[in-house]
Amino acid sequence: MTTLAASRADAAHALMMVLTEHGDIPQPDEFELHEHESETGHPDWGVVLVVNESLALFEQWRAALDLDPGNIAYRACHHGACMSAVGEIDGVPVELFAAADVPGK
Repeated sequence: MTTLAASRADAAHALMMVLTEHGDIPQPDEFELHEHESETGHPDWGVVLVVNESLALFEQWRAALDLDPGNIAYRACHHGACMSAVGEIDGVPVELFAAADVPGK
């Protein structure tokens, strides 16, 4: 089992590699390391990228991260419309999240 410190380092490395490798895409509005519970029930670290007010940018990042478009979750949220896609980068969990106003609201 990976230790929590090693898991955090892996997540930090994955985040930096993603941002560096995809420098041709506008940066997400927010990005962070995120602690979550792994499938084994132990704490683990992953990466969250947040895009605000641009579903087109969400799609650019989804394609760049090779996240399955069939696994995008949509829901209403206090921002209007929210979308998320999850996957892995080099064994590190990654979530791409977007929030956008719903036109006419």
